[in-house]
Amino acid sequence: MLTILVLFNSSHAINISYSKNENVTSNDFNELWAVIATFGSPKNDNKNAEDLINILKNNGWNSNNIIYLKGFDTSKDAILNIPDRLNELGVKEDDLILFFFCMHGNRIEDVPPYDEPDNMDESIIVYDQETFFTNIIDDELGLMFDEIKCNNMVMIFETCYSGGMIDGTSDLKKSGRIILTSAKEDETSFGRFLFRGWLFPYFLNLGLRGWADKNRDRHITAEETFAYAYKRTFRRSTIFAIILYIVHLELIYQQPQIYDGWPTEENNEEELILIS
Repeated sequence: MLTILVLFNSSHAINISYSKNENVTSNDFNELWAVIATFGSPKNDNKNAEDLINILKNNGWNSNNIIYLKGFDTSKDAILNIPDRLNELGVKEDDLILFFFCMHGNRIEDVPPYDEPDNMDESIIVYDQETFFTNIIDDELGLMFDEIKCNNMVMIFETCYSGGMIDGTSDLKKSGRIILTSAKEDETSFGRFLFRGWLFPYFLNLGLRGWADKNRDRHITAEETFAYAYKRTFRRSTIFAIILYIVHLELIYQQPQIYDGWPTEENNEEELILIS
């Protein structure tokens, strides 16, 4: 009963049978890149990030092509300078870039351009030398990603309210991108038992290790990985929600979201292979 209520309560919820793997073809990218950024809860964030980095290194990513920013390295200037760093390293249009942001998220009143259906801009929280915390809102991130001249990008956001990164017209949605968020625009993210990382990236990493290969074709796509992680994150957070209901008297659950604009928004039937 709880599952039915939750699914009908969400206008943006993803059908948990989401899969297109019958349309997978071979994706040949010129070079593989990754940008990993963590800040806020080192015990959780770094665990998920380092597991992901090890998976990438074991599956074709060169260590020199992985940018890892954590802690005090994740200033606003450092994040917004990512396009310049990638351009200096020689990223090309036919490369693949995987982004992973694991940090706290925030919601603030929508600022120009007014594009948010809920009148709220979402943000990632990064390091600031004077105030310790500062926000980078989704509009700023959208402009940053637009500076990266690459046609194949996968963006993963493990942040509270991260579904808001894909609900506004000036946010991150664009052709050539797949965006995975850990929660809806009005939801927080759950940690795993005993703070051993966060739920959503934990299951993403399991999927990338092979568990997401539902059709056993030895290709693991971004879409397959999301479908695998969505089901398990939703189920586990529902269990937590029932327990927390005793205290909060409301159901606080977690529904990851996906935007699939790859290879284009008009034609996204093909799946993007991450692990082969």
